[in-house]
This record gives sequence, C-alpha cells and structure tokens, in this order.
Amino acid sequence: MRIGTVELGKKPRTVLVLSSPERVREDLELARIFRIDLVEARMDLLKDKKVLDMVSDYGFYSILTVRPTWEGGKFNGTEEERLEVFKSCVKHPGVGAVDVEVRAEISQEVKKLCKSCSKVLIASYHDFERTPPDEEIEEIFEKCAELGDIVKIALTPSSYEDVRRFCCLMAKKKKPKVFMAMETYGKITRIAGFVFSSLLTYTFFGKAVAPGQIDAEKTINLLKEFYGESVDCG
Repeated sequence: MRIGTVELGKKPRTVLVLSSPERVREDLELARIFRIDLVEARMDLLKDKKVLDMVSDYGFYSILTVRPTWEGGKFNGTEEERLEVFKSCVKHPGVGAVDVEVRAEISQEVKKLCKSCSKVLIASYHDFERTPPDEEIEEIFEKCAELGDIVKIALTPSSYEDVRRFCCLMAKKKKPKVFMAMETYGKITRIAGFVFSSLLTYTFFGKAVAPGQIDAEKTINLLKEFYGESVDCG
C-alpha cells in the first residue's frame, strides 16, 4: 500500500503533524532535513488550505485531517461544515490520504469522497481516557476496517500491561493499521509499534499535538538506532 508515492510496510514511516500556522514553513524545512516521509495537515488547526500547496511545494504528500473537538481536535463547527472542509481539500493533488473518525456522522460521505478521488482512507478511533477490554478493541477495529483502507487506533493505557495487551492484539490483525498507546506508559509504542506491524508513527517539531508523542529529531534517531536505514516491518 502507498500513500502518494510513499510505500508502507517495508520500513518505519514517519508522519510530521503540522499544527501551527506560524511554523509551517519552518517545520517543512526541518522535515526535509530529517527526511520525514509524510505530513499530516491538521486543517482544524491550520485553517487555510493553502498549506496543502506549501506541503506539495516541499515535496511531501499530506494526510488530510479535520479533527473535531469531540475526538481531541479543535474543529467546533457542525458535521456539515466539516464535510465542506473535506470537500474543498480532498481533490488537492498533494493529498495522499484522508483521516476520518469511525464515529463521525459524515464518515460514509468522506469514504465516498475518497473513493471518487482515489485517496487512501484512514478510519480512526481515539480514546484519551482508557484502554478498553480486548473484546471492545476488537469491535472498534472491525468497524474501522469496514470503513477504511487503513485502521488507526490510539488508546490511553493505565499500565504497561495495557500496552502489552494492546500491541499483542494489534499484531494479530492483518488489515493495514496504525496504532499507538498514548501518555507516559504508551510512549514506547511510538518506536516499538513497527515490531507489531504498525505502519506509521506521528511526530512533531515544536509542540506535541497528542500525549506521548516524541519530537521528530529524537524519533528519527531512535528509529535509525533500532531499525537501521531500511527494515521490513511487515
């Protein structure tokens, strides 16, 4: 599977989260230096879709995300308004994938948009309070798998046992997936997730967007230390 021209699964791939309008150019300059693979354009934070042009100018493909407040983002409009943001951005040639929450009212409409434009759909689920029991995680995964091309699940562990249980459960799933445990206990999954067949890790320059993210320079150095320049993580 590819997002744009970036092949997934052969080695760890990094996603730089663009979240600050004031830092976009600086972040993209650094992303080029550190050989980041993809960029997540958080339009709930960036607002101006001209950012997509800038990302493309720097040679990156975007994961288009418009995260609502009810799932940890900053978009506080209606779902109809959010759908209009997706519609206005999804056809951009630099958009390689779209992230939509599996619980969103507009998830099916976004799926149709992606299909019509041949974009990869990431069906996501975030829980900032807990790591549910295995049976519940299984149900979440199946719902995401039905909706999207890639499943993305982020949960909040209360112990390393939660982390172990989550990673081992995800490792059994054949559907292309991205997963991470958040906060202090879960930080290790930002690097070790690839061992359990997670395709991407999200990182940042400046200020973290999600709890437990590791800054980009440290992320790149850790990936090189543990995985080398090229490794099959499938």
